[in-house]
Amino acid sequence: ISEGDVVLIRTGHGQLWMKDNEAYDAGQPGIGLDAAKWLTEQKIVMTGSDTWANEVVPNEDPDLPYPVHVWFLVRNGIYNIENLDLEEIAHDKVYEFAFIFTPLKLKGATGSPGNPIAVR
Repeated sequence: ISEGDVVLIRTGHGQLWMKDNEAYDAGQPGIGLDAAKWLTEQKIVMTGSDTWANEVVPNEDPDLPYPVHVWFLVRNGIYNIENLDLEEIAHDKVYEFAFIFTPLKLKGATGSPGNPIAVR
C-alpha cells in the first residue's frame, strides 16, 4: 500500500444482498479501528468494501458506534465507498488497477451515489 492509494476490501458479505437480507442487515465483517489507524499511516485516500459500513458490525466496543467511519472521514478526510460488487475482480485475482469513481456533485450532501470502475 502506498500514499494516495484506494484500498478495497472484499469480505464476501455482499453476496448476501437480495438473497438473505436478514443476515446481510444483522451485522457484517470488516476492519476495526486498529486496521483503520494503520491504513491512515499508509496515507491512503479512500476505502471501499462489499459491505454497508466498511467496518465490523457490531463493533468490538459497543460504546463506540461506527468508529472507523469517524476515524477515516471526520478525523482524517479519508472517503468510504460502500456496497461495492468486488466479486469479478476477486474471482480474476485482480489486485491492482486504475480506480475511477464519479460521484454526483450535491451541494450540502454528506454522500453521493457514483459509478465505480476498475480499469486493468
